[in-house]
Amino acid sequence: MIICICRRINDSGIRDAVDAGARSPEAVQAHHGCAFNCGKCRTTIGEMISERVEATAAEPLQAAAE
Repeated sequence: MIICICRRINDSGIRDAVDAGARSPEAVQAHHGCAFNCGKCRTTIGEMISERVEATAAEPLQAAAE
């Protein structure tokens, strides 16, 4: 699903950026070699970063519990 219409960044692109170390909406944009245009996607990107970071932080704990 396209999250940033101006720069055509989809949810997969955001996950890739977070996996590469992006921890802010600006870092996600920089990962893709661009900057914000209208900025309407900033909140959604921030929420997706939080979700991805929390999900990946929980993965080793789940594996250890098994």
